[in-house]
Amino acid sequence: MYFNQNSVQSAMKINAPDHLLCGYTSAMMAFLLANPAPRHILMVGLGGGSLVKFCHRHLPQCRFTALEIDADVIALRDQFMIPADDERLEIIHCDALDYLARHQAASGTPFDVILLDGFDIEGLVEDLNSREFYASCHQALTHDGILVVNMWGKSKKLVPLLSKLRALFKQNVWWCRSLDSYNLLAFSFKNRKTGFTANMSACAKEMDLRFPLQLEQLSAHMHTLRLYMASTVTRPDQPAQTEAVNENAYDAREFFALSSDLAAIMVSDDSLPHNEIEWIALHQ
Repeated sequence: MYFNQNSVQSAMKINAPDHLLCGYTSAMMAFLLANPAPRHILMVGLGGGSLVKFCHRHLPQCRFTALEIDADVIALRDQFMIPADDERLEIIHCDALDYLARHQAASGTPFDVILLDGFDIEGLVEDLNSREFYASCHQALTHDGILVVNMWGKSKKLVPLLSKLRALFKQNVWWCRSLDSYNLLAFSFKNRKTGFTANMSACAKEMDLRFPLQLEQLSAHMHTLRLYMASTVTRPDQPAQTEAVNENAYDAREFFALSSDLAAIMVSDDSLPHNEIEWIALHQ
C-alpha cells in the first residue's frame, strides 16, 4: 500500500500475512516488555493492518479496536488479509479526534495500550500529534496505560513532540529507532511507577522466543531522559517571575538534551536500505 509512488504505507508477505515486515511495527510492539498481556488495544491508523493481524494471532486474550479515517483504506482489508470483525476485533471508520472525544464524554472503558500511527501523504498528521490529542490519549488510558507513537521526520520536528509527551506523562517517556528505517518510536507511560526497567534485556530475550520481534536488540537501544526541575526559590515580591525563570531554564535543558539525543540516534546509517528495491531485498 502506497501513499504515492515514493512512499510505502504498508507491506505484507502474502505467504505470511500476520508477519511484521516493517521494522517500525515490530518496534511499536516493544510495549510488551512493560505489559505482556494487554486486555484492550486501540490503534489509530489502520494502514495494511499489520499490527491488527499480529495482535489478533499472538494476543488471543486481547481485544483490538482500530480507527481509520479513510474508507478506501478499509476497503482494502480483504486484500491485506485482515480478519473479519468479531468479538475481539473492531475496525471503525471515523475521525480519531471525534472518537476519543465521544469516548471521554461517555466515560468509556479505558485502553491498556494506544498505538498511534497517523500519517498521510504529507507525513505526520498534525492534529494527531498535538498536545490536545496526546492529552485525549492520556485520558483514555488505564492507570497503567501506555501510549506508543510512531514518528518520522527531522529532529527539529520530533523534539517538540517528545517534549509534549514528556510534559503530559510526567517525563516517563522512552524512545528508540526502528531497526530498518529512521522511524522513531516513543513509549509514554501513564503511571510513574511503570515503564521499562533494568532487566528489560532479559525479558526481551525470553519474549523473542515467543514472538518474532527482535525485542532484545530493540531494548538495547532504548533512550530516556531523567531531568528534574530545579528547586524553586520564591521571593515575596516576585513569586510568579521567579517560577517562570525556573521553568524556562528547565525547558532549555530539556530541548538541548533531547536535541543531542536525537542527533545521536538519527545519524545517517549506511546499513539501512536507501530505496524500495534495497528494502524489498532486505526483507525477502
